[in-house]
Amino acid sequence: MNSLLVTLINYYIDFIAILFALAISGVVLGVAAHYFIIGPHGKELVKLPPEIIRMTLLERFTHFFRMVSCVLLALTGIVFATFKVNTLGLSYQWLLKFHVSLGIIFTISSLISIVIYFKPSFFKKYDWEWFKYMGGYLTKKEMHLPAGKLNAGQKVFFWLSGALSVLLIISGDILAFPQNYHINVAMAAALIHGLSALMLFAAVLGHAYLGTAANPGTFQVLLHGKVAREWAKTHHPEWVKELEQSSASGKTAVM
Repeated sequence: MNSLLVTLINYYIDFIAILFALAISGVVLGVAAHYFIIGPHGKELVKLPPEIIRMTLLERFTHFFRMVSCVLLALTGIVFATFKVNTLGLSYQWLLKFHVSLGIIFTISSLISIVIYFKPSFFKKYDWEWFKYMGGYLTKKEMHLPAGKLNAGQKVFFWLSGALSVLLIISGDILAFPQNYHINVAMAAALIHGLSALMLFAAVLGHAYLGTAANPGTFQVLLHGKVAREWAKTHHPEWVKELEQSSASGKTAVM
């Protein structure tokens, strides 16, 4: 048994609850500060009728199951990490099976999501303009910055969440079947799993805020898959240009 891993595991056990509380409260405070100081952008776009297909049925289903499984995995994971299973009167075996089942759903939806958004998440030259002004999120002024189907911030979230998801899937598999691995591998997996989950959940909270309160009209796309043309031109102008060019060439329909 590696002594360094034992030391790290002990620190993890002692401080994971504190780290989780600090990370989540930090994101919540940051989100609240942004909302009340800067405020949402494009509120007038909410009332416009949805016209352009932004998310297919597969994309919406994948996003929904990934989102729900991620939240429930985080909640059950906190119970395991803080050793509150018995305190809450829960069956350890039942909770473990539930957690693993959620992990399977998360794995499938995450891998599909990675495949779907892999190509659109490559950075383009115009993305640097978005980074230069941080997407306009730090100013009350409405800014129409260049962005493809995914803006630069969403691309960063894709790569970050994708990498963390892969780490969670691999480490989760090891923790689900620890008897198949050396004790050092299992301990390292526990550390990676817990810290990756912490970072992913914090990132998901920030992502959820930007997709709802910070940009009114964005969340509705998960319900019907469509956005207003003006919303698309405001938030993703380069994507609209691509759709119009494809429509003009007869490859696809914009509406």
